[in-house]
Amino acid sequence: MNTTPKLQPRRSPEPGRPFVNRGRELKLVRDKLDIGMQGKSMPSTVTCFWGAFGMGKSWLLLELERRYRHAGLKGVGSHPTIAARLDLNREILPSLWQDEQLNREQLIRELWKQLASQLETDVPDSGRASADEWAEAFMNEVTVWSVQSATPLIMLDTVDDLVKLDESTFFWLEQHLVERLALTNRVLFIFASRGELRRWRRFQVRRRVDSYRLTAFDAKTAGEEVGANPDVSQVLFRHAFGHPLVTEYLGTVLEKQGVDLQKAERVERLVEPSLAQAVLGEVMTKILEKVPELPAKLARYTSVLRWVSVEPLRFLAESLDLSEHGRGDAYYLDRIGELQAHHLLYWNSNKNSYEPDPVLRRLLAYFLQLEEPARFCKAHLAVFDFHRGHLSEYPQYLARYVPELAYHRAILERCELLELQPPTIQAWWEQFLSEKAPISREPWAELVKALEQDKELQDVSPIEDYDRLYSEAKKRAIGMTG
Repeated sequence: MNTTPKLQPRRSPEPGRPFVNRGRELKLVRDKLDIGMQGKSMPSTVTCFWGAFGMGKSWLLLELERRYRHAGLKGVGSHPTIAARLDLNREILPSLWQDEQLNREQLIRELWKQLASQLETDVPDSGRASADEWAEAFMNEVTVWSVQSATPLIMLDTVDDLVKLDESTFFWLEQHLVERLALTNRVLFIFASRGELRRWRRFQVRRRVDSYRLTAFDAKTAGEEVGANPDVSQVLFRHAFGHPLVTEYLGTVLEKQGVDLQKAERVERLVEPSLAQAVLGEVMTKILEKVPELPAKLARYTSVLRWVSVEPLRFLAESLDLSEHGRGDAYYLDRIGELQAHHLLYWNSNKNSYEPDPVLRRLLAYFLQLEEPARFCKAHLAVFDFHRGHLSEYPQYLARYVPELAYHRAILERCELLELQPPTIQAWWEQFLSEKAPISREPWAELVKALEQDKELQDVSPIEDYDRLYSEAKKRAIGMTG
């Protein structure tokens, strides 16, 4: 019987877990506050941390709150910090919401209460004041504090919930609170969301915004998160790919089964496939719980795609019978928009395509492999065929298609359920070179760069296959002209 506990909503790891990593983010906040605590103007007073589900955004804000509440910083500089933090997730703080609208007055009162308590003062009774009047009074009071005695830090978590459910209140906050306090350069705002916040309308806010994406941990840091020894850390990393929440959840499940993560030996079978499937099943439920049925289904299968546009999405959906055949571009652009709206795809301006978060993609694909191995293999085969066909048609786009072909062929090598394997990399490559290889240098130079930067391909591809592609691309990039 599966005894894996339910993944409960959480904003931080289990009690007693150490705060790890995020040194860059902690330093950039500290550098700004160091300036503010000297009574000087801070740069870029609107800081946004963003990243996929479970990447540790809330954990980071909780750590910043712990460090910068006034009680711990008395006597530091002329303007010690005071900090207020609110999570706008309706499940976490339902008292702030009424139906699908944020209670603006309650939000201001709660921020005021948190800051005032650190200065041993009270929130005034404003009677039947409107939300605008509350915001005006709060802004004036915080401005006085920032000039006379303190460096306020105001943090709002899960801001994407606010943007999605009550966009008018997001813009109201920007106009009545964020812009006016940011203009002082003495109050630091920190926002956290799954997607990058780009909706700012006010010029004085936009020019003060800096944005940072939170990424997954390496194996060593992931192990430190749960207090695991190096061997256990590597095992956890193979199943969680450095995703902070999945690592913590998997570590907690093992501990509840009596495993000492620090002392465990013979760890090869520490995480059985059934346990990984159960743990990932809980995580997938949380990731997709608010996603409509069709985009949720697409998200599961598009996890085999490392980049997404209309053509590969349509090819994959039709190959797996996920949608009717012959649908036009508009249909798939709508599906991509749905996936993006739920932060399952992000736009990569450098590659002119959408991409899933790399670690979230690997988790979704791993769960698909465990739950539906035959469909997992069929999906990779479909994508391999798509890239092979497009490279044959557009051979000048080596950097776009060759790494994908090599990646999917490496995955297919492990698919024992396929009755007929596609051509080996060696066979396909030799045929391509003899029939379709570009004669100009530029496509080969681009391919060399793409292969050098593709760490995921280097990890999964047999070394002889990778070397075969790289050495030939390098030779042609050097030896050709024009």
